[in-house]
Amino acid sequence: MTVLTRRRLLGASATLAAGGLLAPVLTQAAEPLRVWRYKGSAASYMSLAGQADTPYPVQWVDIAGGTLVLEALRSGSLDYTQMSEVPPVFAAIAQVPLAVVAVLPGARQDIGLIVSRTAGIERVSDLKGRSVSYVRGTNNQYYLIDLLNRAGLSLSDIQPVPMPMQEALIAFRSGHVDALVAGGISALQATAEQGVRLENASLFLGNTLIAARHGALEDTVKRAQIGDFLRRERATWTWVATHPQAWAEHSASLTGIAADLYLRQFRERDRPVSLEAISEPAIRSAQHVADTFFENRLVRQRVDVRPLWQDDFKPFLEA
Repeated sequence: MTVLTRRRLLGASATLAAGGLLAPVLTQAAEPLRVWRYKGSAASYMSLAGQADTPYPVQWVDIAGGTLVLEALRSGSLDYTQMSEVPPVFAAIAQVPLAVVAVLPGARQDIGLIVSRTAGIERVSDLKGRSVSYVRGTNNQYYLIDLLNRAGLSLSDIQPVPMPMQEALIAFRSGHVDALVAGGISALQATAEQGVRLENASLFLGNTLIAARHGALEDTVKRAQIGDFLRRERATWTWVATHPQAWAEHSASLTGIAADLYLRQFRERDRPVSLEAISEPAIRSAQHVADTFFENRLVRQRVDVRPLWQDDFKPFLEA
């Protein structure tokens, strides 16, 4: 397997195209399946789960998420990726050729509001005038908007501080922000020190979506590869569910975060991570995210997300 780094992806073209999109960078005759990888995704555990020996070449694409992933999908530099429920909203507006083909359902522990123990914040309404950090363009941003709206507030009522999660954790620990939206291991890191999770702030769980490039789905060989890779990712998460200690230790080796904290994350999650076929509840959740972004003037037009979803791979995921 080969690796495509952010530097190689950006350096493959001297300039961005007029629309700000990346030019294609892969010109090999035997096209590999290009898969986005980051620490904590299924790709990190496939070798341990015995799923890495694919009968076709896989090229790992190691780039930052968000806009860069959408640009890579459009340029043909990426075939298979995962994302929160927010990027497809922008993809639909920008006509990025992607289809959502599977879902990693969220859990209560995957997202939440963490407040400083000394900030005097006991309910969402107490956030008025306070500084709150979140990651822009992710489920975290939607979660914050949703819980504010439910309390009769909006982003204009707080001091929003969008920043990457690691920077947000540093700001939270140093007292530069009063609260942050986080989940999973990041939430546990925040609560391990001076943070307290505000329970039942929102019903939103935050699904993770698996998306594929239209061009790859239209190619017979690539389509077969995607189906096989979905099966392997599903098997990998099944392995994780039955090998929490090995998963935690490997996660710790990747991130430098204590394995005990990962084990706590595993124990506290109310359901194991599992890859599933798309469903009506998942589509409705994504539509609500799109509607909320429009109603809060974060996108310029309404988006119907349903055309983005394809259930062609249901047999692979329910076999």
